[in-house]
Parts: sequence; C-alpha cells; structure tokens
Amino acid sequence: MPKVSVIIPTYNRENYISETIESVLNQTFQDFEIIVIDDGSTDKTKTKLEKFKSKIKLIEQKNSERAVSRNNGVKNSSGEYIAFLDSDDLWASDKLEKQVEILDNKKNMILTYCQSFRINEKSKKIKTAKRQLQGHNGPIFDKLLLRNFIVSATPLIRRENFDKTNGFESKYIPYEDWEFWLRFSLMGDFSFLNQPLAYYRIHPQQSVKLTNAKKIEEVTTLLLEDSFKLRNISDQIKNKSLGLANLRFCYWYLLANDLKKANEKIKMAQELYSKFLLDPRWYGLKLSCMFPQLTGKGFFNLEQYH
Repeated sequence: MPKVSVIIPTYNRENYISETIESVLNQTFQDFEIIVIDDGSTDKTKTKLEKFKSKIKLIEQKNSERAVSRNNGVKNSSGEYIAFLDSDDLWASDKLEKQVEILDNKKNMILTYCQSFRINEKSKKIKTAKRQLQGHNGPIFDKLLLRNFIVSATPLIRRENFDKTNGFESKYIPYEDWEFWLRFSLMGDFSFLNQPLAYYRIHPQQSVKLTNAKKIEEVTTLLLEDSFKLRNISDQIKNKSLGLANLRFCYWYLLANDLKKANEKIKMAQELYSKFLLDPRWYGLKLSCMFPQLTGKGFFNLEQYH
C-alpha cells in the first residue's frame, strides 16, 4: 500500500498534463501512486499519457466533470493519505515530503495545505493573489465561509476522514472544492504550511473562466446557503460572507460587461456588510462600475478579485 495516492483528473489538457505528472514523479518523497482520470478528453491528452503508462494508473470515463473524476480516483486508490492535483497545476519537488511529515506527526490534523504561486500558460511565475499566500490553522470553517483560500493543488488529507464523507459534489462546480473543504473542516483541524509548494496555472481554458457570471452567482449562493446549515453561524459572519460573495459577483459581471448587474451586486455588498465602505476592494470595484472604460487598462486591477 502506498503512503500517498495522488489523484489527477484531466480533460483536454494536452498542453499541460505531462508537466503536471513530471512534477509528481520528481518528488523527493517517493512512496506514492498516481491515479489519472481521463474525463472523456477529445484532444491528444491520452497520447500524452502513453509515455507514463508504467508509472500511473489510468482510468477512462465518459465526460462527467471534475467532482466525479476526483471521487472515482479516490475509489480506485489505496493510499493512507490523499492528494489532489489538477492537470494544469504543478508541485514543488518537496511538497509531499513536507506535508507527509506534518500528518505523520500531528495526529489531530486531518488536512494540511500550503501557499501557492500563480503561473501562466508558459509556466512562468505571475502575480499571486494574497489569499493564496495566507492561511489559518486549527478549526477554520468560519474563515472559509468568507472566501476559499485553499488552492485545490495544495491539500494532503487523511483517507479515513475522506471515507466518512460523500466526496465532491457536482452541483457546486466550479467551486466543488471550496464546498468540500468547508464540509471537511467540520471533522477536525487543518494545518497551514507557510511555504509555496504548489503552482496554480492561470490560462483561458480554466473551468472557472469558462463559467458565466450568472452561473457563478447561482453556485456560490447555493454553496453558502447549504454551508450555513451545517452549524450555527452568527448573522454577522453570514452577512460578511454574502457581502464578500457579492463583491466577487460584481467582478464577474464587470468582466461580462453587464454594468447593470455589477452595480446591483456592489450595492448589495454594501447593504449586507456596511464595513466594506472602509475596504479598498469595495472602492476599486465601485470605481470600475463608474468608469468601465478604464478597467483593464492599468488603472484598475480587477485581477485581485479572482
């Protein structure tokens, strides 16, 4: 039985899948298995996987989305610990070594995650969002309600705890990982490793960038409302969580050139949580709503909201 099962769902990632797998094979910690789930790719992804056939376990399925792929990968794996890695992201060579040590030595921790840098299509480092460099230890459910700061390529979790859940839920795509971390965090403490051991790739074919603003609003609202039911949450945290969500909705509607909706969402954010009037993020989006012609021309940086 391997110590770690690495679950890699993939769909039409011929340009990135090889580099992703290589980043696992190059780990300083080598007691792992790699489970790749090809979710009905129609490009040359399967051809790219041929050279790794002796080093991976390949599962092929009809296109069913990432949540199903991850669950299917876990079902066909056997490691004591489970790591998830999307097929366009990368790991630093010592990621598994450092995280296995944490779970081995801190039995009260059910998940360990770390910082993550951003990279572009050519694997070059680009500006990283602050939330991907910040984290929290211990019980973090309330903090996670405000925003997902756990990059999907960073966690290592205990199988015994995962097996007590229903896994990832497709109805929350493209934020099924956020919903799972929320639900999972109620089972025990998380450990944050203050080191950048993963690389999150930004590119035009990302699932979240292919999702329209209305869908993002619907899924986020559903996710938060369902999560509020999992335990008693104060009205202040609920309102702040929904307020922050509306800031993000404003961002996505701005990208979609829907100024009416963007203005509705920035107003709703303020109504839900008045302290946003002291937050520069609120002013940045408000100015973007007022002067959309300047957005994306170096005057307003909307990328900080993604």
